[in-house]
Amino acid sequence: MPWRAALPTAVTSFVGRRQEVAGVRRMLQRSRLVTVTGIAGVGKTRVAVRAAQLMRRAFTDGVTYVELSGATTAEAVDEAIAQALGVSAPAESAAHVADRRMLLVLDTCEHVAEACSRLAQALLPAAPGLHILVTSRQALRAPGEHIVIVRPLAVPGPETEPAAVAHVESVALFLDRVAAVDPAFELGPDNAAVVAELCRRIQGIPLAIELTAVRARLLPVARLLQLMDAYGSLGHAGSRTRGGRHSTMQAAIAWSHDLCAKEERLLWERLTVFSGPFDLDAAEHVCSDADLPDTLVYPTLAALVEKSIVVREHDGRRTEYRMLDGLREYAMGRMTEPETERLRARHREHYFAVARRFGVERAGRDRVEEVLRARSDWPNLRAALESYAADPAARAAGLEMGLRLGYLWVFGGMARYGRQYLDRLLPTTEAPDWIRLGAHLELAHIAIGQGDLPAARRALAGAEEPAARLGTLGGLHLTKMRGTLRFCEGDLEAAELLLRQSVDGLSAHGGIHLLNGLIELGLTLLTAGRTEEAERALTRAARLCAQAGDGCGAAWADLALALLLRQRGRTGEAEEHARAALRTHARVETTFGRAFCVEVLAWLAADRGAHARAARLLSAAHRLWGAEVRPLLGSPHLAAERKRYQDELAEALGSQLERVKAAGRALSAEEAIAEALSGEPEEREPPAVPAWAPLTPREADVAGLVAAGLTNRLIAHRLVVAPRTVDTHVENILAKLGFSGRSQIAAWVIRRRQREES
Repeated sequence: MPWRAALPTAVTSFVGRRQEVAGVRRMLQRSRLVTVTGIAGVGKTRVAVRAAQLMRRAFTDGVTYVELSGATTAEAVDEAIAQALGVSAPAESAAHVADRRMLLVLDTCEHVAEACSRLAQALLPAAPGLHILVTSRQALRAPGEHIVIVRPLAVPGPETEPAAVAHVESVALFLDRVAAVDPAFELGPDNAAVVAELCRRIQGIPLAIELTAVRARLLPVARLLQLMDAYGSLGHAGSRTRGGRHSTMQAAIAWSHDLCAKEERLLWERLTVFSGPFDLDAAEHVCSDADLPDTLVYPTLAALVEKSIVVREHDGRRTEYRMLDGLREYAMGRMTEPETERLRARHREHYFAVARRFGVERAGRDRVEEVLRARSDWPNLRAALESYAADPAARAAGLEMGLRLGYLWVFGGMARYGRQYLDRLLPTTEAPDWIRLGAHLELAHIAIGQGDLPAARRALAGAEEPAARLGTLGGLHLTKMRGTLRFCEGDLEAAELLLRQSVDGLSAHGGIHLLNGLIELGLTLLTAGRTEEAERALTRAARLCAQAGDGCGAAWADLALALLLRQRGRTGEAEEHARAALRTHARVETTFGRAFCVEVLAWLAADRGAHARAARLLSAAHRLWGAEVRPLLGSPHLAAERKRYQDELAEALGSQLERVKAAGRALSAEEAIAEALSGEPEEREPPAVPAWAPLTPREADVAGLVAAGLTNRLIAHRLVVAPRTVDTHVENILAKLGFSGRSQIAAWVIRRRQREES
């Protein structure tokens, strides 16, 4: 499964490969499906990512990166891509990309090539602006696929002069990596021939060069070459390879493995149990035993990082580690089945403990940071859940793990996965009543958040028996969720009664059920027009969030307070609360939370007369809600509010409405959130430029403003987008129309307008 949707950041410098990168870029301009192929360790990912980085401006809706090494089935591929795109189900991926101009990078696809081929054939016809860039050791064999083969780096010829040798790509990479471990190393007459021969022996394979270069800190280059000779030109019986460059790569890995200390080899092999990035705590708990005490795990892990066996990454919040696929495959091949099963058991037990800690409510914690960390751990959490679900004797632990991760499902933008596991485990699992009750209530909560009220009713029916056996507290939790359902059904009287009963009973216990009950009671009272009572409930909820350090809960309290302040006519304060909520929901990627915030900010823009902005945001919100079963949580009262605003905007904008709505639909999720977060103190009339083919509606707007003489910075200010977004739009307009300057764009716009007027 993927653990990032943005392009990965390289931890080492990019050396050479200009022709290959240029080749990928040229091919992407001609073809919408490009596969970068080559042997293991040749640098396919580096080339593809570099090309994608350099082509960002050509894709106005961005570049999405999906790492598929952990996906083993077609279903897992579909889910990985849906998660990276931010939609709630794989079936919605095609609709999500349908009118976007974007690049989808699928990395490490050789083991799921058939699934990736089917996916490309489904997405590309549905999305004319979509391009797909694949890295794989084999072609997908899909219609329209174009192949770019990445070959090993060029190796030196017979030349031995240092100046000539240094400019050869394989030598340049070797020198760059050696400099990282031995800054004093210099290429000179005394070692140029040896370095050249070393790169020839390695056959220019980048990963083999990196594995060899790190040894230069301890051994002279001449000694490295001697060891290669002793190793039989990097080939020996233990490598079990097929010959050729593949054999060279495998032998280089085997050589590095044999040169590692015993503890390093042991940890290298055991780290293969992780399905994605892992932290030090996980490595210590899963990989340590009598042969490798936990006190030795960190220094051993650090040694593997120094040897380029493991990659260390730090994002400012957390340090994680991962292993490249070729190195992982080699170590997995050395593991025995009993050892592998033992490690898998320890792996799932560790991530079960991670889930239990995540599910414990305690004051002073930063829930937003915890959700982000859990999302980073998702590949391993998922592997643990799958392991429990596949083991009939351990399904009760799997159900408890699904319950403990409830905050991730509801507040971390991963509701679909939570529902999937709870739906799968509940009918087949015997578990204590408190687990079954919690799982049914969590399932109801997820279904309500998705607007699927019939499913929520079924889940609450399943909660009745365990709640009755658990007594008062279990009954209060069930009562609270029934109140939530009644609010979304539009029965305000019943909702208030149930929510008040649960809030009164839970006040002595605290916790997430009390917090959610207060927020929902506040919304119920607000909808009923009882603003003073609503304010008391919502203020209390906000205070409890502050005391508990619950940033996710505070986001919902802020959104409810925004609705309260809006009803009192305090639009500016309401916008401040709505934007605070949106910043958190955008950070943790809560799908319906982001959509709800953008929707409320659209209503507030309409309240202060910014009709074009309101229509753009409302149209963008509709697109953000698109992944949910029913927008606005299925509430008829909220739906009635939306209808009122739609009617008001239709009257205010008249014939301009459809054009403004098209501009809103053209916004990516990131652009919509950025626009919603930006301030716009006064209404700006939309540019009177129709959406002319081949330009998108947003590009047509930009073209009209260029024709009006505005600079890119002024256009950005007018449209409330980033200047670089306008730069990209102008570049796309020039490319689509085959122009070289802004004056040609202006002339084209004038001709179009004259044609429409005639």
